[in-house]
Parts: sequence; C-alpha cells; structure tokens
Amino acid sequence: MISEIVKILKDANIDEPQAKVKIILRELANLSAEDIFLGKEIKNKDEVLDFAEKLAKTGAPLQHLLGYWYFMGEKFIVTPDTLIPREETEFLVNCAIEKINKIKKETVQILDIGTGSGCIACMIAKNAPQAEVLGVDVSSDALQVALENAQKLDLIKKVVFRKSDIFSALREDETFDIIVSNPPYISENDYNNLDKVVKDFEPKSALLADDGGLEFYKKIICNAKKYLNKGGYLIFECGYNQADEICKLFEKNNFIPSDVICDMAGIKRVVGAYASENIS
Repeated sequence: MISEIVKILKDANIDEPQAKVKIILRELANLSAEDIFLGKEIKNKDEVLDFAEKLAKTGAPLQHLLGYWYFMGEKFIVTPDTLIPREETEFLVNCAIEKINKIKKETVQILDIGTGSGCIACMIAKNAPQAEVLGVDVSSDALQVALENAQKLDLIKKVVFRKSDIFSALREDETFDIIVSNPPYISENDYNNLDKVVKDFEPKSALLADDGGLEFYKKIICNAKKYLNKGGYLIFECGYNQADEICKLFEKNNFIPSDVICDMAGIKRVVGAYASENIS
C-alpha cells in the first residue's frame, strides 16, 4: 500500500514523495513513523489513495489539500489566500514573546503587519498573557482565515484583525510597544527561481517585493516611529541575504539594532531594533 502511494507521487514528479507519504499517513490514517515501520494496517485505504491521487493530479501543496498546517504546536487553517506557516517564522514569534515578557506593563500592545493566516498574532497572544495583538493585512480573504484561526484557538478577546495597507487604517492615537512583521521579501529575481509549487499556489502578493526585496522593510521602518511607544521594538523576519541591509535601514532611521537571530540553517532570519526617541 505504501509503495503504491509512493509510486503515485513519483510518477507525478511530486518532490520528496516518501516524506509526503509519511505526512499523509500521519494526518489521514493516524499512523506514527513507528506504525509505518512496523507495517500497521491502514484502515481507510480508499481515503488515503484518493488523497494521494488528488495530490498527484493537482500538484498543489499538501497543506492546501489538507486545509491546515502546524505552527508552534497548533493547527492553523490555511488556504491559497495565505502563506503556509513555516518553521522559520517560529524564531520571529519566540523573539517577540521574549521581548514582551521583559516589558513591565499589565498590557503590552502588539501590531502584526501582514498577518496572513494570523499564525504570528495568535501564537504571540497565546504565549504572552499580557499581549493584546492587532493583526493587519491588505487582503480581506487572508483576514477571514486569520479570524477563523483566532476563533478556533479561543483568542478572540486577545487578537483583533483589521484591513490595512501597512499603517493606512491605523488611528493617529494608536501606538504599540512592539511591531512585528513577516513582510513580502522575495525579489523579482529570487521569485523567478522559487519552487514551482510555491509560485503556482501561494499568494504572490505575500511573497514578492520591489527594491531587491526590501520594499516593505523600508515602508515600515520609515513610518514605524509614529506608531511605536518610546523605546518600542520593531522586529522582522527576513530573507537569507537581507539582515545586514535591514540593520542599515534601522540605523538610517534612528533605530538601535539589537538582535540578529539565525535559524537552524545558520541564516540570519530575524532582525530587531529599538526606537530611540519619543513618538514623533
């Protein structure tokens, strides 16, 4: 049975077929790696085969066919309107939570720019009890997914969402202790070299950025101080070759760079800086 599924995926040129079969069996047949090794019976064979054939036929991300994926131990609804949550983004969330826990305030106000599926906003709210999070996104469809995820995790009292192109829908009196963002950061050149599955099925607007991938970092950094409390913190996820340029942008705009965090591959994945002045 397992070899049959692997063959279906291989014949369709699906990447990493063995790994995907393990996920399919885990999610659809509730089989662990040990169960698979021991040859435990698959009770819902027809369902598993149908799923594998659909994956082979469409070439869609497995996560889209499942309708969900995992992020920091929680199951998030995902659709073609949002990026699939990725492990690298956990570094961003963990750093934000660490900063929140150092703020001596009863309520810490957080802004998540480009919230997408809401995974960043929700996991900050879930793991930092004093955090209240506003997630903004330009996509109404993405915001609907984010809202459903917050409801599913029972976080509606701690997370709210609003349609906004970066800061466009914020009130002048709204300020935050921390602004967090995983913005679009793929340059045109890098976008052309992305895996075909990513280009075909994930939202281009959530990936592609002008100015060598720095477009949204510049837009956010240049305007963030107005929305940050004194000494507030600005933190980003970034691409493999962007951390140094973002730190230069911080310094140019009178932020104090304080953190550069590498992911498991040694890539500088998270950069953060403190605002050094009062709200302007």
